[in-house]
Amino acid sequence: MKLRYQQRNVLLLFSVGLIFGFGLSGCSSGQVKSDDGRGSPGVSATTDTDGPVTETGIAPAKIDAAPVPVEAPKNVSVDSRYKILGAALRDSAAKPGQVQEEAIRILGANPNDAIALNSLAMLHLHHGRTGAAKLLLARALEKNPPEAAGLHNNMGVALLDESQQDSAIVEFKKALALDPNHTEALGNLGSIYVKAGDHSKALPMLETSYKRNRNNVAILNNYAIALRGNKDLEGAKRVYEEALKINSRDVNTIFNLAILYIDFMNRAKDGLDLVYKVKFIETQRKDVLSRANALEKKAKSELK
Repeated sequence: MKLRYQQRNVLLLFSVGLIFGFGLSGCSSGQVKSDDGRGSPGVSATTDTDGPVTETGIAPAKIDAAPVPVEAPKNVSVDSRYKILGAALRDSAAKPGQVQEEAIRILGANPNDAIALNSLAMLHLHHGRTGAAKLLLARALEKNPPEAAGLHNNMGVALLDESQQDSAIVEFKKALALDPNHTEALGNLGSIYVKAGDHSKALPMLETSYKRNRNNVAILNNYAIALRGNKDLEGAKRVYEEALKINSRDVNTIFNLAILYIDFMNRAKDGLDLVYKVKFIETQRKDVLSRANALEKKAKSELK
């Protein structure tokens, strides 16, 4: 899983970022299959094309890391104590052990350091060790309440990884009570509302999250689906196209735009071209190819 970071001239407290990415779903059953929590889109293998083809709901936790905007004193840049840790987190794929080593070094001097605890928790979440992550986050929350918005967001991610959605919602709301513009918490909570079909409640949250981070494809996909749910089809199309400028080969975005064209905009030909692109990019996963074939069949039937 790829970690995303944004540099800001404030004290860094690393946070799990937006966790929801939209994959693909079944055609008419209304049942949603989501991914395995490791970044692969969830796809239903059904080939029934009698009903509308729709996007999936919400996938389980995907880890996208970003700093939480913790206010620092005026004229103070990034705290030098965390320079090595920040660099290790940005390069964690190449040097996975360095994050742990540096966090442990910091905790040796201060066992309750929120940044080090949060970084270790993020590392555990990245490797699927949810229980360990929750223990670290609970400790950080107990000892560092002023810096808790990002910690509550991360705890929500951990809870979602254990399918405890109601408890996760509580944590995301706690994060927003502390920071009403917290990008990740807004995106996470808004995406849960999208899953529940409450697009009107989801839209303002996802719109704010989108405006604060327009470089994250998952955020853009979630926002586009909320726009579509609120009947703003042109707006959804524009946001999908924006996402494709960031990553032209993102299968979820391509498929969701194809669905928008075929099911909602009467543009079967344009949608069919995108389905072919999905099949060109994804050649291994049978579940994805099955869904692509179902959508292709539907588009061709509309073109007759």
